[in-house]
Amino acid sequence: MLGKTDPAVLTGDLAYRLLLSTKEMLKDPELAEFVTNPQVNYWLGPDAHAVNYVLRGGELFNMVLLVPDDIPAGQNVTEGNIEEMRALYKDWDPRIPKLLSLCESVYKWRLCIRPGMKSWSHPSGAFTMLGDAVHATLPYLASGAGMSLEDGAVLGELFSRVSGPLSPRKKSQLLEIYQKIRAPRTEMVVERGNRQQWLYHLHDGPEQEERDRVMRAGGAGDALAWKDRSFAPGLLGWKCEEEVDRYWASLEDVPQTMTRSKL
Repeated sequence: MLGKTDPAVLTGDLAYRLLLSTKEMLKDPELAEFVTNPQVNYWLGPDAHAVNYVLRGGELFNMVLLVPDDIPAGQNVTEGNIEEMRALYKDWDPRIPKLLSLCESVYKWRLCIRPGMKSWSHPSGAFTMLGDAVHATLPYLASGAGMSLEDGAVLGELFSRVSGPLSPRKKSQLLEIYQKIRAPRTEMVVERGNRQQWLYHLHDGPEQEERDRVMRAGGAGDALAWKDRSFAPGLLGWKCEEEVDRYWASLEDVPQTMTRSKL
């Protein structure tokens, strides 16, 4: 596609990812509340943060611990050392060491991003790309998979609005519109994900204190993006069909169906 190598860019972070059985958690009153009152829980600290939530209707408990990257060069995923992981969080909320004491195995995942691409599609119109291939992002906005699904929805909406055979030029035209619709939004998500890394990992001091003040106030600029009134509506309220409508009139000489498809 590019005619050159395109290595991922290191972000300086890695993720410990682990799954716990909630049966053991329910035996401890301090941990049971994580299961009986399920929600996404965040802990923020210098150079690190932790996230956890229940899965499979409360059967499993997912934990992700984000810390500085120490994975050897040339590797992206390695088996983690449980004691090393526990030591990194020994001085945090006492419930975290309790949870980690239930862990029997863990893997470390290097977190990388990739700069945006000039073109997401082959000039011939024969194929295009979506998802992490063209807008790899940190997981700190919990939106990477969502962006891939939105990409697919736009492609489906565009191509389902046309009828008859499509020439390579017409296919290329549709794919250009696809990128015009999606690139600004995915760039926004990548940039906010990068900002989340900074917000979550602040050291104690004026910036950390201001972050915490805004979080308590619950207004615009909240470090938890889903609470950020200036950002969350746009992130969560995006409508595929409306975005395609905005660009549809610019398509030239494309055989169009009479009615818009509904995905």
